[in-house]
Amino acid sequence: MKKTMIVVAIILLVSITLFASGTKETVKGTDEVTLRMSWWGSDSRHIPTLKALEAFQQANPNITVDGEYSGWDGYYQKLVTQIAGGTAVDIMQIDQPWLSELCSKGEVFAELTDQDVDLSQFNSTFLNNYCTYNGKLMGLPTGTNVQTLLVDTEMLKQYGIDSNTVWTWDNIVSEGSKIHMQDPDKYFLNTDPKNFLEMWFQIYLPQLSGHIINEDKSLGFTEQQATEMFIYFKQWLDKGIIQPFSKSSLYSNKGDENPEWINGNIASMIAWVSGYEQIMGNRITMESRTLPVFSNAKNSGILSRPSQIFAVNANSKHKAEAIALLDFLFDNDEGIEILGTCRGIPSTTKGREILASKNLISEYALKATNEGLAQAGKAQTIWETNSNVIQVEQDIIDEFGYGKLTPNEAAKKLIANLTETLASL
Repeated sequence: MKKTMIVVAIILLVSITLFASGTKETVKGTDEVTLRMSWWGSDSRHIPTLKALEAFQQANPNITVDGEYSGWDGYYQKLVTQIAGGTAVDIMQIDQPWLSELCSKGEVFAELTDQDVDLSQFNSTFLNNYCTYNGKLMGLPTGTNVQTLLVDTEMLKQYGIDSNTVWTWDNIVSEGSKIHMQDPDKYFLNTDPKNFLEMWFQIYLPQLSGHIINEDKSLGFTEQQATEMFIYFKQWLDKGIIQPFSKSSLYSNKGDENPEWINGNIASMIAWVSGYEQIMGNRITMESRTLPVFSNAKNSGILSRPSQIFAVNANSKHKAEAIALLDFLFDNDEGIEILGTCRGIPSTTKGREILASKNLISEYALKATNEGLAQAGKAQTIWETNSNVIQVEQDIIDEFGYGKLTPNEAAKKLIANLTETLASL
């Protein structure tokens, strides 16, 4: 940590001193300070995060950290409401696609510099691509997260499918359909409406067109390309490669809670590495595989991005203490070890080295991360991550999934609705 400047700043602001002891960051002072920190997740994330906060508080007796944690549902809506009402927490966990949209509304997050934290531990390109807004660093990536394909190798073998298959868009249809053909109650791929969004509009269509929406806010794809996409994915529904939409839609963004997946009746699932172990559950014959990419793809579409981002509230009355807490979580040996991989593979060199030395990074997660990074495509534009744009895409998915639109009708409506939405942004 570069201490000189931050020590001066903190003395001027709150009359405290920030020291690095090698094992703990301490903020020595007499003023009692309470920080609020919010995040979403499950117990596998909540428990280690609370332990890390407790360790920070032990090193800083004058600071209390109140954790405000929940599941995914409703988190974004609550966050936006708090920001608008001036009641947002001091440190907030956000999803990377929210960064630009929230920053566009005003001074929401405090800028971070190398005077605050040791940025040399992070990949600078990664920070620039995913954590900055108008050239300013607005947060730190909690982990490096990539998309991967999880397959149940034993289940594939049961249905005469080579477990080492390198999956392509074509053989997902030719090989994947074998499972449902032999057993109408079983399927190749576990999907849900949120998963469709990732597969269709983040991976498949960008491979044809490069981008869904370009930096200049123009559409990056043609009606013909969109039609081709819908024709292709209709096969998944028609051939029983995936469950009927009426069943999978019950578990939107909760594919790991689908009873058919839990009970071993579905062979594979697209997943983010950060949720790898939770998604695997008790299925011990799961392995990662690379995702399908056309040989002539203009963009692999496969995302590599922060698991989440930790950002400091620009209006926090205790920015110095909030930044000290971030420094503890990212740069302190104890904080790094306690958090482990609860937010994916650490985004810092130091974090990965510490966890690897203690065998706290699983072989599965490392393999999937390396494969995903090797396949990673272009960073999404700010328009592709806009919540209004995403809602348009999700609405089309819902209509198409329930059979209310033909492929050509879906393509036309997608273009019309995106054009209208983009014009209003």
